[in-house]
Amino acid sequence: MTDKKKGILWILTSALAYSVFTVMAKRLLGEIGPTDVLFWRFVIAAPVIWVVVLARAKSGRGPNPLRVEWHPRFAMGLLFGLLAWFAFVGVDKLPGDLYVIIIYTYPAMVAVGARLLGKPATRQLWTALAITTLGIVLTVPEIFDGAEGAAVFGFVLTIFNAALYAGYILYSERIVNDTKGHHLAGDSFVAAAWGMIGSLIVAAAVAVGSGGVSLPESAIAVLCMFGLGIVSTVVSQTAFFLGVTKLGPAPAALVAASEPVMALTWLVIFLDESMRAIQVLGAGLVIVGVVWSQRTNVAGSSRRAAPVEKGKT
Repeated sequence: MTDKKKGILWILTSALAYSVFTVMAKRLLGEIGPTDVLFWRFVIAAPVIWVVVLARAKSGRGPNPLRVEWHPRFAMGLLFGLLAWFAFVGVDKLPGDLYVIIIYTYPAMVAVGARLLGKPATRQLWTALAITTLGIVLTVPEIFDGAEGAAVFGFVLTIFNAALYAGYILYSERIVNDTKGHHLAGDSFVAAAWGMIGSLIVAAAVAVGSGGVSLPESAIAVLCMFGLGIVSTVVSQTAFFLGVTKLGPAPAALVAASEPVMALTWLVIFLDESMRAIQVLGAGLVIVGVVWSQRTNVAGSSRRAAPVEKGKT
């Protein structure tokens, strides 16, 4: 299997793992508040990823995390923690569907940011981005009903959050490709582990500022809490880093745009929400855009391989 195919599979794994976030979070938010969910998410995720990292280091499959430059990875985690908190605030201020369509403008921001950083972007990639964005819009038909009830603050905050997430993706590629001091120093698991520490600190600070946290009471809510921390955080974030390493930030963001389609599917299956015909059409366009971006990028990469390598030297 080529690195490109591996990258696509990793990003799809990440998107699948994070797509169940909405179902589990909805169940949790029925018993505890957003600050509580944020806190327990990273309290569970941080020790799990560190157990994995230390086991890999002991077996020689990964670097000693204490000998890797941790500062940039920790800073990335602080940013991710803020992203998670802003997401809860945005959802609270905006209708859920409107929030989804605004936050998923981030693939376009990633493509623009990558281009500004000097990375090649083919015309086919921009076309695929347009198709994918249209598909996302169609999966949220309520956007056409207007946004009179949405708070201006929520709208601005969510746009800002999308821009921050785009920056996070671009920055993550630099981190996972940094092998200074060790040939495995760019290990995605190590990047995720130090990142979780940063995110946990943000979550703890928010919890202290809000006066403490609460625990869910029902067994299903506790199960969702662990699923949120392990599946939608550890698995999703680590798989995303692995995918970015293979694909680069812009293509990875496009593949990750399949996530809202998956999330809608889980809502239909587990929460009995229905999909309109226009949403089914939008889901199809998202898939077409993702496939198109990868097929055309193969041809584009072969034509541009020599200039890119020359630029690196």
